[in-house]
Formats: sequence, structure tokens, C-alpha cells
Amino acid sequence: MARKNINTTIDEDLYMQVRLLAIKLKLNANDLIEEGMKYILDKYEGTENKA
Repeated sequence: MARKNINTTIDEDLYMQVRLLAIKLKLNANDLIEEGMKYILDKYEGTENKA
């Protein structure tokens, strides 16, 4: 899959927690952020059609 650079701002403490977890898990912080984005998409997938 192609990669896309994005520029955004997030809570500094939240990002620090993600970075520390990434170090603990020997992953890149980006991998955890991407996993979180996929989780949110899965969580809300189809909710607009459930009314």
C-alpha cells in the first residue's frame, strides 16, 4: 500500500505515551498510530447506516 505523509497536531502527552509504548514494544510510533486509525475505522464502520 502506498504511504501518505500528513501534518497534524496532537496532544503532546498522548504522543509521548504512544512513543514510550512503541519503544517498549520495539515498534515505530507511526505503526501504533496507524493501528489506532484502523481501529477507529473498524469501530465506526457502517454506523451511519444503522439509524
